[in-house]
Amino acid sequence: MLRSKIMRIGTTLALAAMIGTAVPATAMASTVKLAGSTSLQPLAQLWATAFHKANPSISVSVAGGGSGAGFTAAKSGSVDIGMSSKTVADSDSAAQLTPVARDAVAVVVNPKNNVRVLTPDIIKGIYTGKYKTWKSVGGKTHGSFNANHAIVLDGRTGASGTYDYFKTSILGGSTQSSKTKTYASNGMVRSAVSRDPYGIGYLSLAYINKSVMGIAIAPAAGKKGIAPTKSNSLSGKYPYVRYLYFVNYAAHARSSAAQAFVNYCLSSKGQKIAASEDLPLH
Repeated sequence: MLRSKIMRIGTTLALAAMIGTAVPATAMASTVKLAGSTSLQPLAQLWATAFHKANPSISVSVAGGGSGAGFTAAKSGSVDIGMSSKTVADSDSAAQLTPVARDAVAVVVNPKNNVRVLTPDIIKGIYTGKYKTWKSVGGKTHGSFNANHAIVLDGRTGASGTYDYFKTSILGGSTQSSKTKTYASNGMVRSAVSRDPYGIGYLSLAYINKSVMGIAIAPAAGKKGIAPTKSNSLSGKYPYVRYLYFVNYAAHARSSAAQAFVNYCLSSKGQKIAASEDLPLH
């Protein structure tokens, strides 16, 4: 029921997007404010730049804060559109969600680490404290990397949609260890792992760069690992893919400018941009 509701909303707006994405020239100058999911934030910023270029009378500001903050800001009306990687079932049933893109969640390590493949069970064991050293999960001492060193856990705060997805899809509902160093954004997790040879973290696929290594996930021991890449995510080989959403509430209806921005994001031009940063809807 929830999925059909989301798809109906998305289809309606997609049809609106086909009609046109530009605001009439007579529209007064205005600003559209977004805040929330840091998984969606980089893509939203690209959309904001492209939309403003096509509609100079409308500025779009994009802030992070996490999915929880996106729901809160949208509900209070302090932003025109919230951003979330959580579904409505994970937060407020009164929220109206519009799927605007997809994203993969990846587990990452420092490039100095020689562990390249893990299973979901081992990842769960790492984050719940069963496995404590890199040697215990297949790491080898090499150069400056000491496999007997303790695994340093990096993750997201409880308000994060990325943490919600990681907890449900990989940890099987278990809570991450209290020893996990938690951060408010994907970028902060990436920075933490990039600074520490013994760190491990999880983040949005769009945040992977040369400073961290994406872990290939094997369905079981002895099976081939599937790397967290865009091509594997698009093909369905890499299974840890989710939707990203815009959030609104009936009490704070979208302005014509905000609706025009949503239409643009769902248009063919907007989805082409989505394909460059994350994953398009289709």
